Amino acid sequence: MKMTRRSWVTSLVAGTMLLGTSLLAPATALAQEKALIVRFYDDPAGFDPANIFRIENENIAFNIFSGLTTYDGVTGELIPDLAESWETDDNITWTFHLRKGVQWQQGYGEFTAEDVIYSFNRILDPATASPYASELSGIESMEAPDPHTLVITLSAANGNFLHTVANYHQGQIVKREAIEAAGDQVRWKPVGTGPYYLESIDVNSQIVLKRHEDYYKGPAPIETLDFQIIKDDATAAIALRNGEIDLLMRQGREEQLQTLEAEGFKMNTVGNYAVSLKVLNLEDPILQDVRVRQAIAHAIDYPSITAAIAPSLQAPAYSILLPWMDVFSEAAPRYEYDPEKARALLAEAGYADGFTLKVLGTSAQGVSEQQQFEIDYLSQVGINMELELVDTPTYNQRRNAGDFMMAGRLLPAVNPDMILFSYLHPDNLAPGGLNGARYDNPELTSTLEAAQADADPQTRMELYAKVQEIAMTDLPYIPATASNVFWPGKQSVTGVNINYLAQVNFWDVDIED
Repeated sequence: MKMTRRSWVTSLVAGTMLLGTSLLAPATALAQEKALIVRFYDDPAGFDPANIFRIENENIAFNIFSGLTTYDGVTGELIPDLAESWETDDNITWTFHLRKGVQWQQGYGEFTAEDVIYSFNRILDPATASPYASELSGIESMEAPDPHTLVITLSAANGNFLHTVANYHQGQIVKREAIEAAGDQVRWKPVGTGPYYLESIDVNSQIVLKRHEDYYKGPAPIETLDFQIIKDDATAAIALRNGEIDLLMRQGREEQLQTLEAEGFKMNTVGNYAVSLKVLNLEDPILQDVRVRQAIAHAIDYPSITAAIAPSLQAPAYSILLPWMDVFSEAAPRYEYDPEKARALLAEAGYADGFTLKVLGTSAQGVSEQQQFEIDYLSQVGINMELELVDTPTYNQRRNAGDFMMAGRLLPAVNPDMILFSYLHPDNLAPGGLNGARYDNPELTSTLEAAQADADPQTRMELYAKVQEIAMTDLPYIPATASNVFWPGKQSVTGVNINYLAQVNFWDVDIED
């Protein structure tokens, strides 16, 4: 496959908010000094692509870094980024033709193929301890015939490799000199080639991004992105109404969404972008029994919960994948609400009198309405759901380490392989990867690897369907809900296109009169 060069046209609109005397060079004088104040909803956890997690942090990184490819903000399709074109004849050897003249932020010079090789090797290095290392484990060799050509050879065919090298997690390209200069502060000192760079951060209150004037597509319309940390959704909605905030990165309360929409705010949204899963630790002696896992799934009526508390924000989910993905299978087992069946399965497993299910959660979130419903539903079949609430950094550390009985996980992805390999492949067992369930089924593993490598569309579909059937039968993860994301904002804020990774490319965003 060969992609032709995409030409980018920068359309800069005259500004409405002057922050002072412009210091821009004449070539960028049209890009007026505008500032956008955005609500950031949790404690920042850093922006190093090797270890980044949580959607709010990924939104920052998405605008600082670039990948060889990226995702169109409107359609979600793969498009060129640092690679302006590429070709492969067999899905094994990939040749990327890189853009010339791309400049690093902070004066680190011109981007070259060696930067890509360093970035991918850094992810693969066990010393980095990246949970995304397995995403690149299929790379057999990387060569740079010249500074703007990169040849990657894989150990097996991978038709989804362009997703692997996209602007997301392991695909984000870093600069060796910047990484080395940052030392142990690397997560707080990101340097990329994207449209914005990190100017300052106060982990308790504010993150400030500034426009990268030498961005290869031209400077963004907005000069300053001021992310204000406001954890409470109601407080964030009030700040938007009062004009203190221009755009909310997420609004997670149904009643606030309804009120803001009625008041005329723009409801930027994307639906069904990711599945929220319950991760069941299969090393736990109780959860090792598949009947117990299936009983938990039958015990909770998620369609009724979503209808009761968040019909706009959530929808029922019945699979580890989403229906819009090209390999989604309708044939995989579903677990409808059936408390009688749940009780029968528990009795068969030797837990007729029930057991205590310890669930890891965050103190920042507290006990959510959904968890209150879950506690009630599970109690009706004899399961005592006990919450263990910890601060967000501890929660992330323990979840990534697999230190829990049950926890939640949301992994946005356009590439279905990212979800399937991340959650189901034994190479990704926690703490080395995102397989927090520590699930290892050799039949599923061999089927999944064959599906990724097969070039025949029909055979590929059949293999992916079998993977989903096995996974939903073994049930290391219980699909709870599919998430819809809303970024309410002022009508004057345009170009807020949320992709299926729940990310916004702020290069597209502008403020109109």
